[in-house]
Amino acid sequence: MATTEFLRRIVSTRPTSTLQSALSVVDDYIFEKRYKLDTRTEVAIDDLDISQEDKQHADKYKPTRARYFRKIMEKVDLGREGVLVDVGCGKGRILLLAAEHGFDQVIGLEISPALCQIAERNVDAFRKVNPESGSIKVVCTNILDYQMTGNENVFFLYSPFGYSVTDRFLEMVRESLKKHPRDLCLIIDEFRFPELLSDDEYFEQTLVYEYGAAVFHVYSHIN
Repeated sequence: MATTEFLRRIVSTRPTSTLQSALSVVDDYIFEKRYKLDTRTEVAIDDLDISQEDKQHADKYKPTRARYFRKIMEKVDLGREGVLVDVGCGKGRILLLAAEHGFDQVIGLEISPALCQIAERNVDAFRKVNPESGSIKVVCTNILDYQMTGNENVFFLYSPFGYSVTDRFLEMVRESLKKHPRDLCLIIDEFRFPELLSDDEYFEQTLVYEYGAAVFHVYSHIN
């Protein structure tokens, strides 16, 4: 986030949230330096190497803050033996945080080839420090072309697309649950379309958690 935009957002929030956001900025810097990463810099929609049609449904690359992810992980009871999928993984920050958290398998889905290349480099840098971490995979794909395998347990999303694509993605998840019944959790930061999961047959909202500038909506499906 640009400095002016960050200052605007923290000034408009309560003191506790301002402190949380400030601490999160420091944590991001430490996280980047520790692993020698490139995940902080935002990428505007117009600068993404994707089609004009896809740009109409996309959002700019903006990473979830490391501290925000760690805090939501403290609030959600998740088994780490499953598969966490970051939908719209960008430069891969959540993939590395999830691996650091102890997930056995982490998959990142990203439509931009350039961002996928950066994510792969970040994974390589992370592995030099954490060679014993679990499986981390980056898949360059349009989410609507992704074939779910039925072993995905957690989907993490940070406001990655517009209404129609979000709607179609959620329907893909429901279809996967029909074919492969299992427990599944959706963690969505900046969920712009909560009406898509209102009174849903498959998902119950189990948590709304605010930290800093983040608002996480958590939905669970218990098989």
